[in-house]
Amino acid sequence: MIRAPIAGLASGVTTIAPETARYLVKVRRLRAGDAFVAFDPVTRMEADAVLADERTARIAELRAAAVVAERDLVLVYALAKGDKVDGVVRDATELGATRVLVARSERSIVKADAERAEAKRARWERVAEQAARQCGRADPPAIEGVLDWPAALTRAATCDARFCLDPHAPDALGPLLAPSVASGASIAFAIGPEGGLTREEIDVAGAAGFVAVSLGRFVLRTETVAAALLGAVRVLTH
Repeated sequence: MIRAPIAGLASGVTTIAPETARYLVKVRRLRAGDAFVAFDPVTRMEADAVLADERTARIAELRAAAVVAERDLVLVYALAKGDKVDGVVRDATELGATRVLVARSERSIVKADAERAEAKRARWERVAEQAARQCGRADPPAIEGVLDWPAALTRAATCDARFCLDPHAPDALGPLLAPSVASGASIAFAIGPEGGLTREEIDVAGAAGFVAVSLGRFVLRTETVAAALLGAVRVLTH
C-alpha cells in the first residue's frame, strides 16, 4: 500500500502538503478515489485515506502506527562531504534510528554557517520522511544539527549504552554491543568524518560516557560504518 506523511493528521477532509501531493499524483499516479495510508511523523498515528482531488484527502479513523522503532537508537555523525549525510540519514531511517545528530568535527571538510546548516537540516528531514514512507515506518528519526561535537555528544548522553568508533581502540564492538541489545538498552553511536576523529575528540566522547570501540582492521568509509553499526543492532534484535 502506498504511504504518505501528513502532518497534524486527523479524521475528515484534509489538505495535503504540496510535496506530498506531488508524490501521490505525479510519482505514484493516484487519482481521485484511490486509497493510500496516511501517517503522522510526529504523533505516530496512521489511517486509511482516499484521495479526494489533487490537493485534499479523506482521512478515516486514526490508529496507532503498527511499525515504529523498537528502541531509542541515536547516531552522532560527523559532517561529511557531498551527499554522504543524505545517504546516512536514509539508511538510518530504514535501520531504526530514532535520532541523527549531525556534528562538526575538526576534520570535517564541509563547513556550514547557521543559514546553510538549517537548510541542510531541513533537507535531511525530507530525506528521512521519504525513507520512512518507503520502508513503512511512521516515525522518521529526528534530525538535529549541525551541532558542535561536544554538544552532539551531550544530547546523546541519555542513552544507556554509548560507543565511539576508534580504529585504534583495543576493544571490539561486538562483545560489548550484544548484551546491550539483548537487554533492550537505548544505544548511541558516534562516528567521525573522513580522516577520523582527533585524539582530543575521542577523549571528549570518553568524558561523555562513550566507550571507544573498533570494527576490526579494515578501513571503512564513514557511511559504511553507520550502516554497519545500525545494521548490527537490527540483526541482534531480530
